[in-house]
Amino acid sequence: MQLTRRVALNGQQLDAVDSRIVISSVEPQDGRENITAADTAAGFGQRITGRRRSTLDIIVKFRILEKGHSVRGLQERESVLEAVNGWAYSGGWLTLGYKPGRQICVIPVQLPGEGDLRDYTKEFQITFRAYGVPYWQQDEPNTLRVQSVSSLSRNFGAAGNQDSVADVVFTNTSGNTINTFSITIGPSSMSFTSLGLAAGEALEIDHTDDGKSSTLRIRIKNTAGVYRSAMAKRTGSDDLVVNPGTNAVTMSAARVGTLLIRCAGRFA
Repeated sequence: MQLTRRVALNGQQLDAVDSRIVISSVEPQDGRENITAADTAAGFGQRITGRRRSTLDIIVKFRILEKGHSVRGLQERESVLEAVNGWAYSGGWLTLGYKPGRQICVIPVQLPGEGDLRDYTKEFQITFRAYGVPYWQQDEPNTLRVQSVSSLSRNFGAAGNQDSVADVVFTNTSGNTINTFSITIGPSSMSFTSLGLAAGEALEIDHTDDGKSSTLRIRIKNTAGVYRSAMAKRTGSDDLVVNPGTNAVTMSAARVGTLLIRCAGRFA
């Protein structure tokens, strides 16, 4: 039987921490949406100037099946609670039993206290919060990989029902230095000059995601695996934002290389 209330962090199930843990509910909350607007010149109505989701909470409630009528029972209940708080402490990728193929990066913002440990029916609660990407995401991103290419024009499908971002890796396989590279994905584009991308090096456009923030990184990785920033070489969009559905992709480079595009679809 597949349980619907199972919840895991980084692949470790909560109810596997101790057999006395019973998950009573998992409750994803409404996202905190921020919409800004300005008055129109016509004298009535407003126009939307910005829209973004700031955070998303997931509340996990559980009970401990250990009676607290004795000192030993209280100690056992406390031990289980401490193990649960240790499981939750660092946060990470949270998955739910009824959301196959989805994950969300969170940190705990409220861990449960003991309260009256003698109360066998007491329900404990953990509140997790997603800050960096406050959406559920594909656990396996859509990918496009093309080898030996210096120019490209094709479509790329992004899953989900919300805008997401693409990660791009372009590896120089030409044997000579590449100084120019440009890419457009859907509504976003970036161009690079004076790259100094040597043979075997890779230009990487990607994003951190640790539950606290999601930050764009633009770096070059050399053949020894050492990175250097290429952020100052960029012009164009602030990020490679893609729309859910089909996005047109165009790419151009001074010489041939291998292009890899990844995008984890986002779901509200």
